[in-house]
Amino acid sequence: MAAKGAKAIREDAARALSLKRRGESARALRAAAEALRGAAGNRMVVGRERIELEFRLREMVEAMALAPEVAALDAAGRVVYKKGLEKKLAFFFDSVAEKAEAAREAAVLAARQAAQDEAEGLMRQAVQAVADGEYPAARRLLNALCERHPDRPGVWREAGMLLAKAGFPLDALPFFDKALEADPRDGPCYIAAADACREAGEPGRAEKYLKAAVKYIGGTPLAYLAMARMFVSGRKWDKAHDAVQSLLSLEPGHPEADGLLAEIMPRVGMDGGAARRTGKPIVIDFPKF
Repeated sequence: MAAKGAKAIREDAARALSLKRRGESARALRAAAEALRGAAGNRMVVGRERIELEFRLREMVEAMALAPEVAALDAAGRVVYKKGLEKKLAFFFDSVAEKAEAAREAAVLAARQAAQDEAEGLMRQAVQAVADGEYPAARRLLNALCERHPDRPGVWREAGMLLAKAGFPLDALPFFDKALEADPRDGPCYIAAADACREAGEPGRAEKYLKAAVKYIGGTPLAYLAMARMFVSGRKWDKAHDAVQSLLSLEPGHPEADGLLAEIMPRVGMDGGAARRTGKPIVIDFPKF
């Protein structure tokens, strides 16, 4: 490996000082160690340039000695720059940086585990509150869960599902909307929101969620199945027929298709029986996105 020049060593030292000022001790110590190794491996810098370089290294080492991680190990203040000790100082700074990185990683893992434990605890309490019929308490717990842990995967949808299953579909919708705001490609959330609207007696809103699902994630068997169920419940037989045909085009032999068609087919007639004659799926007339 080619020896580092004085300019590169000074840049490493400057980076170490900059990181130290920003409070990034571990990275600062790694940069300082790199500068010191470069100095130890360079015998070509002499004269005034060498004096200037050693001044920069001394300034850097003094700054690193004030880092909390170093000061904790050097109460006597023996960490100072001396010519010829570059390798030893580099090794020392690297070892301190390694311990600091391990401690930081452990702290991150501990915080993550604590957050996970708290989130799971809040959800358990909310589930219990629902089971006990304490719905206002359940809503408060779910709000706390989502506000404190918005980055928890599926947290908004999970909260909405709990409220919807408890018989509060309209209360569930704001949670589903938050989930879709965070992830517009959350297919199951569109279906859950549409189901909640249907349960609340708002088929128009349900249809909007299902059309949004097609817009953002494309037509899926789950989306077309939800549409078919919704249109059947709303007695929109032609649209229900279209949805089942689209479902079968994607998943032939779907287990629910026969039951839906048995209910739909006797009532389909507005198209003059064209769908029955051709057997081809009819494209649902979605708005142009």
